[in-house]
Amino acid sequence: MKCTLISFILSLSIARVYSNTTVTIYPQWLAKGGNVRYERDRWSKHNGLEQEYLIPSCRSIRTDSGRWMNRDLNDRLFQDWPEDPNRSGYPDPSYLKNVTKQQEMFSDYLANINSGYKNEMIMVAKGVFWPKWMNQSQHEGQFPNNIDAASEFMLLMMQGVYDYTKGQIPPYFEVINEPDSQWKIMNFTTVSIFHKTVAEKLHARFNIKVSGPTLDGYTEMSDINNFSYWKQVSSFMDVTLDYLDTFSFHSYNTLVVSGKSHRFTGMNEARLVAFVDLVENYAYQKNGKIIPLVISEYGRGPVEGIDKYAPSGIVDFSTIYQANAHRFTQLSLREYVERGVVFLLSNEQSPGDASLNWSLFNRQGKPTRIVDAFEFWYNFTSEYSFIRTASQCDGQERTVSPLAMSSPFNNETVILLHSYSQKSQTIKLTFQDDWITPTTGEATCITIKDNWNPIITFNEPFDIGNTQGMVELPPEATCRFTFKTPSHQLPKITLNETTYYGADMVIPIKNSIPETTISLPNGEFQNAKLRVSTSLPVNETNNLTAVTFNLHTLDSFYKLYDSEKSDKKTWWEVWEFDVPTSLLTTTNTVRVYFSNQALEGYVSSVALVTAQLITSNVKY
Repeated sequence: MKCTLISFILSLSIARVYSNTTVTIYPQWLAKGGNVRYERDRWSKHNGLEQEYLIPSCRSIRTDSGRWMNRDLNDRLFQDWPEDPNRSGYPDPSYLKNVTKQQEMFSDYLANINSGYKNEMIMVAKGVFWPKWMNQSQHEGQFPNNIDAASEFMLLMMQGVYDYTKGQIPPYFEVINEPDSQWKIMNFTTVSIFHKTVAEKLHARFNIKVSGPTLDGYTEMSDINNFSYWKQVSSFMDVTLDYLDTFSFHSYNTLVVSGKSHRFTGMNEARLVAFVDLVENYAYQKNGKIIPLVISEYGRGPVEGIDKYAPSGIVDFSTIYQANAHRFTQLSLREYVERGVVFLLSNEQSPGDASLNWSLFNRQGKPTRIVDAFEFWYNFTSEYSFIRTASQCDGQERTVSPLAMSSPFNNETVILLHSYSQKSQTIKLTFQDDWITPTTGEATCITIKDNWNPIITFNEPFDIGNTQGMVELPPEATCRFTFKTPSHQLPKITLNETTYYGADMVIPIKNSIPETTISLPNGEFQNAKLRVSTSLPVNETNNLTAVTFNLHTLDSFYKLYDSEKSDKKTWWEVWEFDVPTSLLTTTNTVRVYFSNQALEGYVSSVALVTAQLITSNVKY
């Protein structure tokens, strides 16, 4: 794979333009996990059930509820549940057999799933509010000592949903929301046993995917203190990997405001990829295969420097911007990410809370600016399939994330670019071997204006014929550039990417050369890239200097964008290297070199992403 990057310019009178970077688009459909198509049901969900009067509004922007939250807490379902008179310490199994009670608890869910979309709902329990008759002395009075009894609540709640909806239960169930934030109440041993027990009970009765541990945003710090947090997560996987269907977690970025300046810190994009590789590398070591991931909350998280609840243009922009930024990364990781649910709500207002900063609509059904996060993706359906792209291998941290899709039915190719830079960037677009030579098209962009308000512009005409194939990408913009492309010019071959992980992970650097081996099956590979994640202390000067693959130095690479550039304890970075397919064997040795091998640090994971030809399911 020869790396390059993409560029478009929305201004027309450019005599001589020099690009900041290049994106290359190849004449190849790109499948990951065997699927080449854009699947809106996987990516267009938001958190929380919709109030019935807002359901049409949500459908109008092609989003629907993807996560049913806190049913155990709301209306005190668990807290008011009586004890079984025939079994001390267990919930009464007859409590939710009352149809009136079922309707009170589950009618909103039924209205949502019967509103004309595919039910892909994730149901999640809060998990820390229980009846007073349960003995909770070992967990600060907020979680039962009897884990089997606690699991019985989950089973009976799901049975109530099943009975009321005549079998239309949520396809996914998250056992407890963000248990790592409840460390004073329960440790990971308790969390692990609880997940395992719930999974066993639910699987014995229902066709449902049980997910966990639904980690909070602290996942971005998994590498600090010698990966101490990650060690707890891996111990959870030791207990639950054979019982859970998907691994779930949350991913956020923080908005930091100081005077008239702003910046973002947090997970996307480098730390998100690094954490995913930790999970998948460990699952691969344990079971020889990846585990599907569910990112059930993501987007803009905390706000520092201003009130996150007060009406604010910069908060609105950040909410839209991070929703798009995370979706770009998830789409690039769709081999592993089974679905993502953005933390946006149909309406978040409640008595005494007038905030709309996560709301798509106000109480009257009028759209807020946040709907731009879905309107940008409105046109994409399963008629669109992904096309292979590559960022420029210049040895630098990239500041543009590219995607590309085409539709043989609409005769168009769409290049999508997300900018991590607060400056305008000139991007060079290269279609390998001139497989198409587009000139004019239409651009839709979301960016930030001088008054800190988000703005979206739809279908602005552009012409790259006069700009040597370049466009200007505005600061912190998410843009799509659409070209009309006759279907006979679209790719005729499909590549499928598969990732293979190293036999070793979290490899110490100090006084050694980190090394691991990656096994490949026999086969013919069209291209390959090596993804190396490294964690280095910020208080020491050390740098990655070389990576060898079967003793050959890899010299074509770039680094993923790291949002965490200040107030951090480690540099957790992700590097992507081109690997010539001639170097691939069934057993491959990777070595990672640093400027000072005497210092602390780790190679957290090594992943080899390979691509092979497959039979295409794209209709030409």
